Amino acid sequence: MKLVHELDLVRIAPKELSEYDNVSLPALVAYSLYWLHQWDFRRSIESITILSWRLFPSKFSMVGWPEFPDKERINRSLLQGGPKYRNWLTGAASKGFSLNLRGIEIAQELAGRMGTPVLDNGTIITNKITSEFLGRSSQARTIEPEREAAKAKEGRLFEKWKGGVMSERDLIHVHTMLSVFEHTPKAVREKKLRDLERAADDANDQELQSFLVAVRSGFPWVFGRRK
Repeated sequence: MKLVHELDLVRIAPKELSEYDNVSLPALVAYSLYWLHQWDFRRSIESITILSWRLFPSKFSMVGWPEFPDKERINRSLLQGGPKYRNWLTGAASKGFSLNLRGIEIAQELAGRMGTPVLDNGTIITNKITSEFLGRSSQARTIEPEREAAKAKEGRLFEKWKGGVMSERDLIHVHTMLSVFEHTPKAVREKKLRDLERAADDANDQELQSFLVAVRSGFPWVFGRRK
C-alpha cells in the first residue's frame, strides 16, 4: 500500500521493544525522520512526533497516557540530534527538519537492524524510495579532499598496504578507515569508500587511488561483492 498523506502515519505498526530498547532517543527520531525523507512527506514536528510514537511507543508515549505521544520528548530528542550536540540533523519546529549525511548513516544502520516500517495490519508500504537521497548532498562534503586523503593515509591499513602486508585479516582496519562497524549496511560502506575515492581524485593523490583500488579488490565482501 502507498501512503498518500501524513494522516496515514497513525497506521504504522510499532517495532518490537527488543529491537530498540537500548537505542538512544535521538537515534530513534533520526530513523523516523529518515523515512519521512524517503516517503517525501513533510518533516514537520507533528509528523516526526506521530511517526516516532507509532514506531516506538514505549519511548515516546506520554507517561500514564500511552494512547498519546509525548511531543516534549520528541523536541528534546531533536535538540540532542542537532548541531550543538550530535550534529545529525538541522531545522526548527517552524520550518521542519532534515537529516545531514551523518544522520542518514545513523538511520541507515538502524534500518539495517530493524528493517523498514510496515502498516499495523502487516501490509508493506510501497511508496517509491528516493534512493538518490542516501548519498546526495553537495553540502555534506564540507571537508577538503586533501584533509580526507591525509586522514586515510594516517591509518594502520594504509601503513600495511605500503609495507606489502595487507591481508584479509585486516578487516578491522577497513572498518576503522571507513568509520563503520560490522553491522553497518553494505550500502553505507560502499558510499564511504566512494567518498574516499572522490577525495583521492579531487586531491589528485595517485598513491591513495592505488591504495583504494587494492582495498576494493582485497575486501570485496565488505561492499557486497563476491571474492
